[in-house]
Amino acid sequence: MSVALGSTARDRAIALGDGRTILLREYGDPAGQPVIALHGTPASRLMYAAAKSAGAHGLRLIAPDRWGYGGSSPHPRPTLAAFADDMQRVADGLGIERFGVLGVSGGGPYAAAMAVLLRERVTALALVAPVGPIADAPGVRLSGFHALCFRILPRVPGSLRLVFSAFRRGLKAAPEAAIRVASMRAPPPDRAVLANAEVHARFTAMFAEGLKDGVAGALIDMAIFSRPWDIALERVAVPSALWIGTADNNVPMDAARKLARSIPGCELIVLEGEGHLWVALNYDGVLGWIAAKQKGPVLPAPSP
Repeated sequence: MSVALGSTARDRAIALGDGRTILLREYGDPAGQPVIALHGTPASRLMYAAAKSAGAHGLRLIAPDRWGYGGSSPHPRPTLAAFADDMQRVADGLGIERFGVLGVSGGGPYAAAMAVLLRERVTALALVAPVGPIADAPGVRLSGFHALCFRILPRVPGSLRLVFSAFRRGLKAAPEAAIRVASMRAPPPDRAVLANAEVHARFTAMFAEGLKDGVAGALIDMAIFSRPWDIALERVAVPSALWIGTADNNVPMDAARKLARSIPGCELIVLEGEGHLWVALNYDGVLGWIAAKQKGPVLPAPSP
């Protein structure tokens, strides 16, 4: 099923064959190089409405709602490996053989899993302000806030559901206030980004769409982030880059840097003085990097 949304945005539902569906939206050049673009936590496929230069870079962005968000079904046994398998079926359904992968924030672990497990099909991996490995990760320091989010609350039944449900109710009743509360910890660079009226409207819309039917997606994400990753990052064999701002306090900085170190040849791009929301106004540079790597040689996959 496809829904026409003008020349640069198209919705499509992909049936996975087991009764579940992935809803995605496409942006950019319909005939361009495919890139599967994964949104943050919580969010939705609408996140990539900001990536307006995709077409100019010759890219076809394919932005799925992840499990339990927007129009996508939850997974009965969610893991990073299972997500990569679902994305392989999505690519097959779209008739796409090779594609780049972009993961922003909470989309990072899933993007990395695709680069590991679908490495013969993935051409480039771009990670922006990603959640990195936290559980069983020696040397990764967590702030009190991050320890609460990733180590304490996931072990308290119902606590994360209460948090995300309160945010969802706030978005419906008073969206301006809900965004203000959600950004209380935001550093000055992120507050400046949110002061942009267009960005603020986009964030409100993507949150509302992602949580319209409940908070299952956010709960799946937090469960996955709080346990060891079921992938071998050293198996990534494609050009990779990771962007992280020095003022980012949304994701654990040590974990993001560990993620970059764990991926062979990953280029770490440190953004001095930037926060978690840097990409909201800077997709062009990331998309340009992906476009350049899409045209370059593909590294051979490592032997088993």
